[in-house]
Amino acid sequence: MRSLRVTVGQTRRFNNYHDGINWLTNNVKSLSTDVIVLPENWVGVKVLSSEEFNDYVSMLKDIASSINALIIGGAVYVNMNNKNLSVCPMVSGEGLINYSEKIYPSKATGEREGISNGRRLGIVEVNGWRIGCIVCIDAMYPEVARLMAIKGIDLIANPSSISADRISLWRSLGLVRAFENSVFYVSAMGTGYKYPDGRDVFGGSFVASPNGELILTIEPGSEGLYTAVLDYNEIEYARARRGYIDDLRSHDIVLRNVVVHVVTLK
Repeated sequence: MRSLRVTVGQTRRFNNYHDGINWLTNNVKSLSTDVIVLPENWVGVKVLSSEEFNDYVSMLKDIASSINALIIGGAVYVNMNNKNLSVCPMVSGEGLINYSEKIYPSKATGEREGISNGRRLGIVEVNGWRIGCIVCIDAMYPEVARLMAIKGIDLIANPSSISADRISLWRSLGLVRAFENSVFYVSAMGTGYKYPDGRDVFGGSFVASPNGELILTIEPGSEGLYTAVLDYNEIEYARARRGYIDDLRSHDIVLRNVVVHVVTLK
């Protein structure tokens, strides 16, 4: 399929996943889309048990089935095999299709005190598009996005929680990740709560194109579901013109011949 309808959810942080699911159920009525991307920790910061996580996924499955879409379920804290992880479920009408884990929990917010490093990145193919999830701060590590780019990803979904003073920075980062990897970049950001250090969180969600443009920006402070139609021709143009993905695949071979010289002035 040459186009893909992507819906970005910019929501408050709910007290629990039941409240969040109720909000989503009410807001997807009459929605026509292929993919929904939800914010990081949009259903709260409680660490879910495996049973609670499965219940949450089951509820997302029912919604995905009702609108025939893939839901990138933000990111939730889950206890898996006696480790607390930040997990981004990717759910269709068939259930949990794949999931990503946050590779680098945030040091700045103190997240590392209770959340372990993840080890898994998930990609799902939808209508001929390869979609992967990179959770929040993992986008600051270019190597994470490049691992996916090598696998032929077309769209990075980035569930995030970003303080209001960093909205411009996050949009700039999304533009760079989209451009350097010849992909679309979709960041769903929460709104209406406080960061761990007291700063305001107002959202500022966006969609960046592989050719250096913001094709959708959502007003900070607003709440709802916002849809953009993505054109695969933009990806093909970017890849044919710049060749970044081809270069990336030969990255190790090229860098093997690069020497770094360090000189100290006396």
